[in-house]
Amino acid sequence: MEIVDRLSISQDKSVVVLKVQKNYYLLSLSPNGVGLIKELDNIDEEAFQMSEELHSKGEYDFKEVLSQYLPGRKK
Repeated sequence: MEIVDRLSISQDKSVVVLKVQKNYYLLSLSPNGVGLIKELDNIDEEAFQMSEELHSKGEYDFKEVLSQYLPGRKK
């Protein structure tokens, strides 16, 4: 299990992408606990790894990548 990425929403709230084996989950984290927002289907693992490389270089936009996996959003 690993946290692939995290986006802070406020001082004590964030959204994370969690990888468990080959499954990805979008979770909310707050002082009240952890909540499942959505299981992310059809993850392109190569694209996700490229995103991780861009993130390490500071050339990465979590919001843009996440929007690809939410319904009703432009891909």
